[in-house]
Amino acid sequence: MIYLDYAANTPVDERVLDRFNEVTLKYSGNPNSLHTEGLNAKKEIDEASEYISNVFNTDKENIIYTSGSSESNNLVIKGIALMNKGKHIIISEVEHSSVVAPCNFLTNFGYDISVIHLDKTGHVDLEELEKSIRPDTVLISITSVDSELGTIQPIKEIVKIAKKHKVLFHTDATQAIGKTNIDFNGVDFLTFAPHKFFGLNGMSVLINFNKTKLIPLIHGGKSTTIFRSGTPVTANAVATSYALELATNNLEDKLKYIQELKDYLISNLSDIKNIHFNSPKDSIPSTLNFSVPNASKIVEELYKRNICISTKSACSSQDIPSKSVYAITSNEEYAKNSIRVSFASITTKEEIEEFIKIFKEVYYENN
Repeated sequence: MIYLDYAANTPVDERVLDRFNEVTLKYSGNPNSLHTEGLNAKKEIDEASEYISNVFNTDKENIIYTSGSSESNNLVIKGIALMNKGKHIIISEVEHSSVVAPCNFLTNFGYDISVIHLDKTGHVDLEELEKSIRPDTVLISITSVDSELGTIQPIKEIVKIAKKHKVLFHTDATQAIGKTNIDFNGVDFLTFAPHKFFGLNGMSVLINFNKTKLIPLIHGGKSTTIFRSGTPVTANAVATSYALELATNNLEDKLKYIQELKDYLISNLSDIKNIHFNSPKDSIPSTLNFSVPNASKIVEELYKRNICISTKSACSSQDIPSKSVYAITSNEEYAKNSIRVSFASITTKEEIEEFIKIFKEVYYENN
């Protein structure tokens, strides 16, 4: 099998799994309990939170553990909306469904959502963003990296606009952490999940950098934070912290290697008739999006040959055109026929070579 869908999910690093198992077996106490077992478990969570907070230059009290990025995104969007009198939220047209859906939900209660378009480079239109801010705007939520194209959004510039107008800014960095370097200084809320960088599924972190008041999604039961109830899971926190540590170690070397794979793939696919590369040149190294005729059929045939890639984001409906591709190309055929290939540091050149060979065979069989 050739797995090239790392943007959707990564296999767990055995070291992370071993650490998770070790902590699960060793610490049986409730971290909220005051006996020795509870205090030992709490110490492990505190150390994990301390590590994460140091990576993001914040305080450990600002680390909120959740079940996944979908919960984290819902928590910040609904939590801020319900906490404030204003009823206006700004997002971009390429947000993850876990950002779009809670915003749509809030419209049932009188909230107004502005959707910012992308320019032809795949970046949010900053002029449109600033013009969209109103006196009742309570939150801007814009992804750090687009999941389909790998476009890195101008976080610094968005921070400046948000600060200028005194509006809170949340970024879903799920596709960014462990895949690129972004300066998040000035961001108010940040979401990430370790299953995108060889950690475990069912875990996520929402960072509330400024201890901003939120209405919780889950009420009842003491936790590590007032913003998310439920018994803290010691092993989850430790495994998330450890996955982050492994992902950020030697990151520049990993990114350089992955970029070389991406460049090699582009070079060898460029001679295919009617191929159109959608990912911008400055997209993250690990994501390449392109369009070819009969993409769905091609991907189907590749599945039969044990090659795992995507037509779009795993959380997107597969029967509608890619909103990201359409946003930057204005071409419905490209949007209907896009393919996403995503790499990781464990991807080998031999796998890429085999993928190129099989892809070309399947392409010419179906075109």
